Amino acid sequence: MITPFRMAFQALAANKLRSALTMLGNIIGVMCVVALVNIGISGREKIQGSLSSIGQNMIFVFPRFDADAETSSQRWRPLELADVRAIAEGCPSIAGVSPMTDVGARVTFGNQHTGTQVSGVWPSYLAIRDWNLSSGVPFTEADQNAGSKVCVLGQTVVNDLFGNLDPIGQTIRINRQPFRVLGVLDQKGTFLTGQDQDKTIIAPISAVHQRLTGGRGVKVIYVSARERDEIQKVKDEVRAAIRQSQKIPPDRRDSIETQDLGSMAAIVDNVVIAATALLAAIAFISLLVGGIGIMNIMLVSVTERTREIGLRMAVGATDIDVMLQFLIEALVLSAIGGVFGVVFGIGLSSSVALLFGWPLTVSVLSLIVAVVFSAAVGIFFGLYPAWRASQLDPITALRHE
Repeated sequence: MITPFRMAFQALAANKLRSALTMLGNIIGVMCVVALVNIGISGREKIQGSLSSIGQNMIFVFPRFDADAETSSQRWRPLELADVRAIAEGCPSIAGVSPMTDVGARVTFGNQHTGTQVSGVWPSYLAIRDWNLSSGVPFTEADQNAGSKVCVLGQTVVNDLFGNLDPIGQTIRINRQPFRVLGVLDQKGTFLTGQDQDKTIIAPISAVHQRLTGGRGVKVIYVSARERDEIQKVKDEVRAAIRQSQKIPPDRRDSIETQDLGSMAAIVDNVVIAATALLAAIAFISLLVGGIGIMNIMLVSVTERTREIGLRMAVGATDIDVMLQFLIEALVLSAIGGVFGVVFGIGLSSSVALLFGWPLTVSVLSLIVAVVFSAAVGIFFGLYPAWRASQLDPITALRHE
């Protein structure tokens, strides 16, 4: 098999530019397949990482709009702290629960200032979010009950206000209200929407209500299930507890909506997989177009080398020998194009991952599939030109000018 491959390389090297242009279709096709699959995997891992940064086994409880409304004034019933207490007391399958309300605020320390969101929560919020402190201590139930003006800061807020200064024990002003800093949160990074999770301040909801919002409402309730397979059970318990807390009649639907991270991740996964599959299918079509280009050039090559084919047959080459020669040339064209496409595809997907800060992932399976498919395309589209070359009549071929 050494001689046919050597002849194939010699034939391709004799027309370098044409060979390179012929391979271009395969290079682009393989590059797109490899890049799109790897970008899809990297994006999926980024999404899963962002969702897991929120917390484990967590359920969000939101007020439902248009909950059996009869008048426009009844279109939305806000959640209250009584609803949170009802969940805490009436849901045995939960690991933790916390209300959350937030308010935009201007925060100052000395001559430094920044704008951020201040979230009012219960002390259990940090455990539900699986959010530890890098320094200091969290606020306690005693702080919550007393409405103490204390807080913990996200890392971005610390950088904006304090620089290299230790913030623990310092007093900041949130909308002119003094709050003492107890701790600094571990860094979480950005969420899917590009929101900086570390640009936040977390304080007792009692203090936020009394000093910043003047209200008593709850924007969302965070609930954590003990086990992942109990999430649906917890949802049912939460709905029952809220119905009892709000005294909702049996003939009316729930006043809340629940959403868990598992279902959110599944939805995102389905979207990403579908988009990646669609784009990969388009890339495979470009591979087929590249194969058509290979067949076209091989047919031209057969016509140009008719006399050479006749000469080989005259000195003893069989139909199989001639067919194998041209089939190997098509295979070499597609294989080299596949290798270059893999290299360029890895480079493109790596660049995109670095640009967007995604985890760098290279799917070995995508590389194998792309190269094998590329070689298969070369063989498939090289068969007809190779067969046509093998069917030439030696006498006619030798007379060809």
